[in-house]
Amino acid sequence: MKNLFIPLLACIACAVIVSFTAVSVRSTQDLNLENDKKSKILLAAGINSENINEEFEKIEIIYVNFKSNELVEMDEKYDHLKATLKSDLSTAVPKEKDIAILKRMENVGPMYLWLDKEDNIEKVVLPIRGYGLWGTLYGYISLASDLNTINGIEFYEHKETPGLGAEVENEEWKNIWKGKILYNKDGGVELKVVKGASSNKYEVDGLSGATLTSNGVSNMIEYWLGPEAYGPALKKVKETFNS
Repeated sequence: MKNLFIPLLACIACAVIVSFTAVSVRSTQDLNLENDKKSKILLAAGINSENINEEFEKIEIIYVNFKSNELVEMDEKYDHLKATLKSDLSTAVPKEKDIAILKRMENVGPMYLWLDKEDNIEKVVLPIRGYGLWGTLYGYISLASDLNTINGIEFYEHKETPGLGAEVENEEWKNIWKGKILYNKDGGVELKVVKGASSNKYEVDGLSGATLTSNGVSNMIEYWLGPEAYGPALKKVKETFNS
């Protein structure tokens, strides 16, 4: 009996160690992913800093209910992407409207605001996502104080082809976005990614050899900044903070 007890005890100890290690590794991975997202939010806003958490404290995070277009309060642990996995926190996107190929979208989404001393908006960052060639691209787009001029764009996760669609991470291409205009005079999303685009303020030059990725980026911009998502909320935010 004693001879059996020692191996059993050793097995239990090993199981505990393996379990603890797995949890520790997962926690570290989650923290790294969270910091990467924060870094991309800052970069989209034009802020390149090693003090990520310090810079993030300067941001006002608000939430919009996409169904009512009202600003709502949410727990700080709320994850809008995880919400898409729950039927009570998300909604199926009708096929005729699903240009970004989302299938489901969260009912509530975050908005990251930088405010001046008078609580006027300096810039805002919004999460965007949509299907490219091989999978969904996840990123952030930043708007200037007029909520119409592009301040920057960043992607933190994608499955696009290296050297082609993966060029969404290319600094030269991302710089093309700065200063482009999002909405036309009628308030519709006019900005598109177009191959061989000129200096047109509503066009961003497409990625060479990556038409489907370019189209995917165009579609996600049109969807997330349009009437189905952040479009109405941006108007409300402008009235609320810039009044």
